[in-house]
Amino acid sequence: MTSVVVIGGGVAGTAAALGAAQVGASVTLIAGGRGASALSGGAIDDIAWDEPAGISPDDLAPLARAVLDALGGYRVGARRTLHAVTTGLLRPARGCDAALLDLEPLAGRTILVPDIDHAAWDAETLASAWSATPHARELRLGFVAGRAPIFRRSEERSFTEAEVAMLHDDPARLSWLAARLREARAAAPGDATAIVLPRWLGVSRERATDLSNLVGFPCGEALGGVGGPSGLRFEQSRKRALEIARVIVVDAWATRVSESGSSEQGWRVELAHGEAPAERIGADAVVLATGGILGGGLEYTPAGSFLGPDVPEVPRPLLRATCEAPVRLGARGVRLDDPSSLFGAAPETHAWPYVEEPLLDHAGVLVRGHGEVIDAPSGLFATGELAAGPAHTWLRALAHGAKVGAFAAGQHVGVVPN
Repeated sequence: MTSVVVIGGGVAGTAAALGAAQVGASVTLIAGGRGASALSGGAIDDIAWDEPAGISPDDLAPLARAVLDALGGYRVGARRTLHAVTTGLLRPARGCDAALLDLEPLAGRTILVPDIDHAAWDAETLASAWSATPHARELRLGFVAGRAPIFRRSEERSFTEAEVAMLHDDPARLSWLAARLREARAAAPGDATAIVLPRWLGVSRERATDLSNLVGFPCGEALGGVGGPSGLRFEQSRKRALEIARVIVVDAWATRVSESGSSEQGWRVELAHGEAPAERIGADAVVLATGGILGGGLEYTPAGSFLGPDVPEVPRPLLRATCEAPVRLGARGVRLDDPSSLFGAAPETHAWPYVEEPLLDHAGVLVRGHGEVIDAPSGLFATGELAAGPAHTWLRALAHGAKVGAFAAGQHVGVVPN
C-alpha cells in the first residue's frame, strides 16, 4: 500500500489527506497547530468574491465533491449564495458554511434582525445598512430589528461568539432559543419570514438547520470576519472526516523533509513534539500544505528588518519555507531572486496597496499541474496557499488539495486522477 504524509491540517491539507485515502493510500496527516482555515468566516469562494463568475458546481471534479461531502456542513450548489455581513454589506459567495443564512432564495421577504443585548451586535444599525444595499434593493429584501431577549443568564451577555455558539450545541438550549425567536417574530413589526443571527449556532456542528426546523422558517448566522465558530466547526468536521477515512493524525511540527535514501520509501519527515525527542517517519510521497504567510508555512522578511548599528552580513530572501524541504520559491512561474539590498526588498515592489497585482498574492513553492514540486525528486508535492499561484481561495484550495493528494498516492500505482 502506498504511504503518503500530508503536512498541514487546513482545508488544502485535509483535502489532500482525504483524496489520497480515497484512492487507497495509507495516509498520515501532520497537524501541529491551527492555521488559516481555522480563521474562516464561513463564506466559500473560488475567486475573489466581487468577481462576476468563478467555478461552477459542474466544474468541481468528482474527487473534490467527494471531499466536500465527507466534510459535511457546507453548501456548494447550482447557484451562488448571498450573505449579510456584520460590516453592513450583503455579499455573494460560491457557497457557505451551512450555519449561514442564505438570502438568495428569500427574494421579496422581510428578515428579522433580533435586537440582542450584546456588544458585538447592533440590530438597528445592521438592519438599516443591509436594507440600503444594492443587493437588497434588487431582491426586494427588507430587514427589521425586533427585541429578542434570548440570554438565559446575565453573564452570557459578555460571552464571546464561540462561547455562545457552544451553548447551542445543547438541544435543550437550542429549543429554548427557538421559542424566544418565535416570540420575537410575533412581536416584531412587519411580517418577517426569516431570521439572521450573530455567529452563535453551534461549534461541534452547524445548528442552523435544526433551529430552522424548530422555528418553522429559515434561520442562520450573519457572515463575520476572521475567527469565530465557523473555523471551529471546520476543525470538528475535519476530525470526523479523517476518522472515517482512517487517516492517522499526528499532533507535531514537521521541521524537515528530505530524501530517505531507502529503496522502499523515498522520503523522510522529521517531526518535533515540544520537548520530546525528534521523530522520523518515512513515506512514498509527501504533500506540503503548511499554508502561506498567515498560516505559518511561509516566513516573510520585510524591508529594513535588520536596520541597526551594524550592516547585515548577507541579504535575506523575501520569503522562506518554514519547513525545510528541497523546494524553490517563486511567483508567476519565476524563481524569487535574492534582494538587491542587504536590507531586504522594498515593500512597494511586492505588497498591496502599492501595486495592483501584489507579488505576495502569487508567491510560494513552484509546482506543476498536479502539485509536483518543480526541480525536486519524484514524490514531493505542494498545495494550498503554500503553492505559488493566484486565487488562494477556500474552494480552490480544497479542489487542488484533493487532486494533489490523489495524484501523490496514485503515481506509485499507475493511477492518475482527472
